[in-house]
Amino acid sequence: MNRRTSLGLGILIGLLIAAGVGLWWSQEPSEEQVRRTVITTVQEEAPASFLVTGTLDISVRVRLDSSEYLTPDWMTHVLSYAQPAALPLLQGTSRTDIQVPGRVSYGFNVQALSPRMIAIEEGNVVVVDLPALSVHSVEPDLARLRVRSQTQGWMRVFPSDVYEEVRTKALGRVQEAFRTQAQRHLASATQPSVNTARALKAMLTPPLKATGLEAPQFRIWVGDRLSLVPKENDGQNFQN
Repeated sequence: MNRRTSLGLGILIGLLIAAGVGLWWSQEPSEEQVRRTVITTVQEEAPASFLVTGTLDISVRVRLDSSEYLTPDWMTHVLSYAQPAALPLLQGTSRTDIQVPGRVSYGFNVQALSPRMIAIEEGNVVVVDLPALSVHSVEPDLARLRVRSQTQGWMRVFPSDVYEEVRTKALGRVQEAFRTQAQRHLASATQPSVNTARALKAMLTPPLKATGLEAPQFRIWVGDRLSLVPKENDGQNFQN
């Protein structure tokens, strides 16, 4: 009887443990767990504190005009004594146009994502309010760079020095031009926000399911743009 009693108690304890484990797994995660999972997952994907969510292929054009500020000292002295009618012949100008394609990566600063920007609503809808997108890196394709220069006046006499100086200054503005044009595109276009929402949905779905959140859906804001909303058929609707 003692052996049967012990066996029965063992089976009962085992059933209680199994029921407890099953109950624990069946419980939906709290909002705090969801917040912690979202932030931890994003931070693991972005060890450099910036999560890249897409790229842009763009082409920029930089124009640099130079005139008297490139005039040699001796020419400045001559110009001070020249007759007005002779100034157009003595003064020089150079214009250099540089056009170069390249690729820009964009995303958002992970450090700007805080727990208060994450919530869970009825129907397992995870709401994430992401920071605004910004440019991460710029990669001009210098192998496809095109340069066109025009010179007038004394610059025709000294083409090599002037050309190299103007070209160097123009190239120095390429990086800035890429960032400016890309940031303008991020602020006006919807596709980068949609790409970011897609990337985040794919990234967060597996770990949220692992916490016990069944069939998670998302409502994702990117800056002030609503880019992803849940649908009644358990799908996701990206806002374009």
